Amino acid sequence: MSAPQPGSEFFTACENIKTDLENHTKRRCEPASRFISHQDLLQIWQTEDRIHKVLYTDRRIDDDLQNIQDNFIAILSTLVSIEATHCLANFRSLFLAGNITDKDLPLEREQIETFLPDQPQQVGRFDQIQCDFCPTVISCTTPLHCVSSKRRLPFEITPEKLGIGGFGEVKLVTITPRYWETDSKSYNNFAYQVACKKFDRKEAFLREHKNLKILKESLTTQHHILQHYTAVDHGPHNYYIFFPYAEHGDLYHFLYGGAGSYELHNQFPGIPEESDTAILKPLLYQCWALACAILWLHDYIQVDGEHIMCAHLDLKPDNILIMNDASSVVGKWMISDFGISVLEPQKLGSSRPLSVRGCYREPTIEVNPHRGRGTYRPPEAIIRTGSTVMANKIGRRSDIWAYGCIFTEVLAWAIGRREGVRHLAETRQIEATNDYYWDERFVQSLSPQATGFKVRDSVVRWLEHHQNSTERVVGEWVKTIKDILIIDKEHRPKAQKVEEYVRGVYKSCDLPQIRDSQPLKSPAEPSCRQSRSSSASQSHNRSNSRSSELRSESVLQGPSKLLPHGKKHVIDTYMSRTSCQGKVPIAVVSNDKVEILNLDLTQKELEEVGSLSLFGKLGNAEVVIEGQYLAVWGFCKGSRKGEGGRMLHIGKVNSGFETSLPIVPELIVSVAVSPRGLFALVQDKDIILLSRSSQSSSDVRRTLALPVSDQSFAQAIFNASGDFLFVWARSSKQESLYVWKVEAMAGEPDFAVHYSLQHRFHWNTSIIPYSSGKGCVLADDQNRYTAVTLNQQRSGSHGVEPARIERPFDTLNVIVSCMIGDEYLLGLVKSGHLITARLYLHRFEITRRENQTHASITRGREVLEVPKGFKQATKVRAYEQLGVATVVLWNETSFFISDLPPSNGHH
Repeated sequence: MSAPQPGSEFFTACENIKTDLENHTKRRCEPASRFISHQDLLQIWQTEDRIHKVLYTDRRIDDDLQNIQDNFIAILSTLVSIEATHCLANFRSLFLAGNITDKDLPLEREQIETFLPDQPQQVGRFDQIQCDFCPTVISCTTPLHCVSSKRRLPFEITPEKLGIGGFGEVKLVTITPRYWETDSKSYNNFAYQVACKKFDRKEAFLREHKNLKILKESLTTQHHILQHYTAVDHGPHNYYIFFPYAEHGDLYHFLYGGAGSYELHNQFPGIPEESDTAILKPLLYQCWALACAILWLHDYIQVDGEHIMCAHLDLKPDNILIMNDASSVVGKWMISDFGISVLEPQKLGSSRPLSVRGCYREPTIEVNPHRGRGTYRPPEAIIRTGSTVMANKIGRRSDIWAYGCIFTEVLAWAIGRREGVRHLAETRQIEATNDYYWDERFVQSLSPQATGFKVRDSVVRWLEHHQNSTERVVGEWVKTIKDILIIDKEHRPKAQKVEEYVRGVYKSCDLPQIRDSQPLKSPAEPSCRQSRSSSASQSHNRSNSRSSELRSESVLQGPSKLLPHGKKHVIDTYMSRTSCQGKVPIAVVSNDKVEILNLDLTQKELEEVGSLSLFGKLGNAEVVIEGQYLAVWGFCKGSRKGEGGRMLHIGKVNSGFETSLPIVPELIVSVAVSPRGLFALVQDKDIILLSRSSQSSSDVRRTLALPVSDQSFAQAIFNASGDFLFVWARSSKQESLYVWKVEAMAGEPDFAVHYSLQHRFHWNTSIIPYSSGKGCVLADDQNRYTAVTLNQQRSGSHGVEPARIERPFDTLNVIVSCMIGDEYLLGLVKSGHLITARLYLHRFEITRRENQTHASITRGREVLEVPKGFKQATKVRAYEQLGVATVVLWNETSFFISDLPPSNGHH
């Protein structure tokens, strides 16, 4: 019997589905790149009524709804898109009873013909359109992905060109949510940006990938070497290597004030004025870090029992990337681009000299130089035979020369910023045909041929001009440059000596301003540096006491206590922002349970309350607890490798978790919890509110939708008392703060402010509500803080949305922060470096102006020194009771709790 003909409901449902599919398609105008994410498919097909209408002939469909949603929505979407009515009418026999599921896509034509026989046009359309539903997940745990050319890469928007690397083009790529796997089943919940180097030639791709793989597999590590995430072979002429995205570009852009790509003080707001010598220390710290990175490349890579020597061979400012680092006003500098680097093994313990096409008197690497930009090329890169210039061998000592050139340019920037670097470059090129730091040497004779090399006279004069600077550090800096720029590679210092030299200059930043008037040598001559470390060691003898003149508020060490919590295998910890009778609930998530603790603020003691079992074992998760209500969400492991899925648990401490929820966990972005028992389940385009405030069954209160359709929700949080819900949303053009009053909650938010997107990417932004809920602080991962006061203005008043404005901010160099009341922000500040580093709490005052949306945050005052035994903190909370403010810091192993001194005029 033939299937009954479909009715109007079928065609209407199909048209609506096709419209939704098109609306959710990323890069829809790029046929070879367009795709739809699995999460969007889930949302399109989560309505069971749609499946009933599309599979209109199947009377037993209710028994298979979950199976269809789990395993067949991509196939269904393809069939609907090509209007394969016959396949939809016979879906059970063709697919539910067959052996083809979504996991088998993309199908080969022979497979497609099994359910579309004698229909070549439909087979061709299915073959083409199925690719839209086959974006590949990129996993950092897989060294090299070999991806079918039919599968789409999950690049949410058209990649943006960042620059050209050795043999490849580098672009900024935005990975769509849930398609970037950082570790075992831990995915990005938001669009994630990475740098992607694309190669057309497979040989160049494999060579660089091999080099990067060796660096990544080393038993030793170096944090200023840019390690790659993973690589993808996507068919002929499409080869990709993925790296962390350098938010601040590269050192070339930095030295030239952004080089037209950005304004320096927008990217680096903490950089002092040009005349301020405070910039020398952070610059030298990064230069020292680069010297340590070169030393690691040259001498400390160890893989599979072998000592690997690496010559980078292309060091230049373009290949030194600058990552965001909250502790550094100039960012974190990292060496990148190993496309032409040479890595060769030397077996541990072997004394046999090693060479490649030549040798030094030590195990080394020598290769022919590459063609390219010559500014940082060493003099040994060429050799003359008569009047002919020939290529000579270069190796690790060539990296040292390039580093000396870069070190010089950083000094030029320290002295005169962008104009200082330009002046050095212009000076270097006077009466020259190239931009090298060296020249060929000629003697007075009848022969016009060069007889050797020398450091370029203009460079020598520039160094001599600055060697007698009144700033001691500048003089030390010049000395070190002269000791690095040695013409004879045999006498040029090794990486270990360079690291010692630069470390000494860095440490001289803490020495008194006493200038040494001894004459300095020409940089063309080798040197013997015997006193460098002895002078630098004086910095260790200085007093560690902090001057009381720097403190604008007395520092009182109130009653405090360090409390180890003794929990193992902790995945996440959260401390309630509200206390009850002086006790604060804490939730600690491990593999299969949530343990509940109480922190007694008065007695400063921890007590066990109990634990709640989870349904399955967690791979990664987040937890929130407010009062007696808590939520846990994340990834739950399956019984077999590769199995598992997203999970969501919400409930109450004394009654456990709910066993069923009216929502698909896969769609959850985050969860906000109110101490009143209200849960805000954040999805991409809407927020579902559930109430657990009574013992009765769950009550779906309402759904909040985005006022601006092209935005996506990113975060939600209630204020401490649960009176207001704060939500952060963003799109490609703007970011927005929405606030709803919980009582008599309307569909539209009660307050909204929109900020124009000032960068080509989003900074991660956190919301820190005031205690009363009448405002909040926005904090991003660039340490930019914006204080917002609620004006009680409904966002959609008279149908007009508030205009987008540039987001004002104050830059606070803090690690973590929290509100204390409505008037103060408490921030943890790190002072010092390495073994001398200490943590201090600063109190920042929020100054509001009448009828103004934004408030200012004043300079912080130090209020508490954290004991040396508490090395780091991941979160902070502050509580006020009976006129006393108590702060709690916590990390993976312990809590630190202390009372704070009162602020001036506060309580």
